[in-house]
Amino acid sequence: MIDEAYSAVKSDFIAALRIIYREGLSNAFAHLSARSDDGHQMLFMPRKSPALVQTDELFLVDFDKPVPQSSLHQAIYKTRADVKAVFHFHSPAVVLLSVVGQTIRPMHNYSAIFYQGVPLYTGTGQVETPARAGEMAKLLGDAKALMLRGHGAVVVGQSIREVCMLAIFLEESARLQTEAMRIGTPMFMERDEAEKIAKRTFKPASVERAWDHFIEKCTG
Repeated sequence: MIDEAYSAVKSDFIAALRIIYREGLSNAFAHLSARSDDGHQMLFMPRKSPALVQTDELFLVDFDKPVPQSSLHQAIYKTRADVKAVFHFHSPAVVLLSVVGQTIRPMHNYSAIFYQGVPLYTGTGQVETPARAGEMAKLLGDAKALMLRGHGAVVVGQSIREVCMLAIFLEESARLQTEAMRIGTPMFMERDEAEKIAKRTFKPASVERAWDHFIEKCTG
């Protein structure tokens, strides 16, 4: 990464961590990464609360060097050449939905973004090993998100800003779905219907508009 672009990525990295913390998607435990320009390394963070990580603590690491909490990120980058950023977080509604064996289904405009499906990894506990991380990356397939039973979710995208917004939209979708199931049977969308909505509404300009909104909430 050239210096100017690297500085911009690091700035977005810290901003995304603060947004996730402020929006209640994680307490002291969440981790974010961004693929380097050469594609063979990732910008990563120390084992520290998203509320406390500082810019000068971010570091580059390759996809094979063992670093705490890095296995899942590394496995996804090695499996998905298209992925530029990865976010793992532990939001309440996502966890709640996962422990009853349910996953996100398209129900409203934001959940339609996940029209490709959100696989559910049913193993318990931490990621722990590169082998287990590889299983998760394989299960993710070409989807935008993977839910982990009792352990939150991981979202992937084309930028830090995009994965930050995907994390927020996934949690909102999980919360609304759990609430809807309490009062009745949700009217879920068919995949083709959800895909049309997603392609109309989830565009780079939409990501930027949402990012600006949450930055203002976080800093205003």
